[in-house]
Amino acid sequence: MKDTARLTLEDKVGQLFFLGFQGYTLDQETRALLDAVRPSGFVFYQRNIENLEQIGQLIQSLREGLSRTPFLAVDHEGGHVDRLKHVFAPLPSLSELADAGTAHLRAGARIIASELEAAGFNTDFAPLVDLRMEDSIVAERTLGAGPAEVARLASAFVEELAKKNIVACAKHFPGLGGATRDPHFALPRIDRPKRQLLQEDVVPFMDLLDEVPMIMVSHGHYPGLGDEKPIPASLSSRVVEGLLRRKLGFEGVIITDDLTMGAVTSVGLTPDLFLRAFEAGNDILLFSQTTPLVEKAFKTIVHAARGSAALRKRVDESVERIAKLKSRLQFLPVRNRIHARARLIRQIDKLRASMAVERVAVSAP
Repeated sequence: MKDTARLTLEDKVGQLFFLGFQGYTLDQETRALLDAVRPSGFVFYQRNIENLEQIGQLIQSLREGLSRTPFLAVDHEGGHVDRLKHVFAPLPSLSELADAGTAHLRAGARIIASELEAAGFNTDFAPLVDLRMEDSIVAERTLGAGPAEVARLASAFVEELAKKNIVACAKHFPGLGGATRDPHFALPRIDRPKRQLLQEDVVPFMDLLDEVPMIMVSHGHYPGLGDEKPIPASLSSRVVEGLLRRKLGFEGVIITDDLTMGAVTSVGLTPDLFLRAFEAGNDILLFSQTTPLVEKAFKTIVHAARGSAALRKRVDESVERIAKLKSRLQFLPVRNRIHARARLIRQIDKLRASMAVERVAVSAP
């Protein structure tokens, strides 16, 4: 794209970063980091969300510091992963919606898309397409146990978000259903044979390749896929470049899960580690915190790219993919926020009432 050809190397490398930060406003330290890195996007957590007016002001301040439209993301799945529950009203989890049927799943997805639109976000780190398994750390967030069922319901979710121009991000490739340890704290080892992984866990991602524009790679360790030494999939060229990009042919944007998680820090938290994550085939590196390591990682990748034509080519390829996806983003000033909020709260109440009636009907003798 002609637009990206005019970018400096520093500008291009900045597009490889997705950052989170503390607080309802930007402090001086955070502004300095954002000015240095000029990231591709931002992820919001509960710590950043107070009310609709505050979200709007924060997003405006983020946009003012960038020359390129940013991704503005949250993890919005409903249930325990509902960053907007205090702004609107608590939503059932995707698991509950899926168990209630496709119609309810679609209704919930429409509400999620409308909430994101009303708040000013353009990206949702959802749907989770990991399979429901016994003792899994993500069991209560899954859409189902069977690959075909999960793919069908995830497709419906992605479709509803796309109607509101919300970028959906399927996670956690190649599947975190077999994890019994939380990657926030430690590296989970997923001992599922390669054949089982490819015929079950990976299938929902395969079925969504032409529908979902972004895929998030997990921090699980998958010996069955060839990585015998303990290493998160997000740092594995076998998983990211070899399987997702080449074998499956995914042409969209690949993003790591949060690189400040314990699953990654247990390997060794150094700037070279983040270069390794990019070299593994990821387009975007996600950091939930504005740690000093972010700027060090940025400088490490810039320095390495200056000395390697092959790495500069990889940077260009990733930036092109990111720019292509960003070209679909629309930033429209949000109007009538108060009316939108009241309408969505009524829709959530209606959805919950409908699910309650159905549960009674199913349990009736």
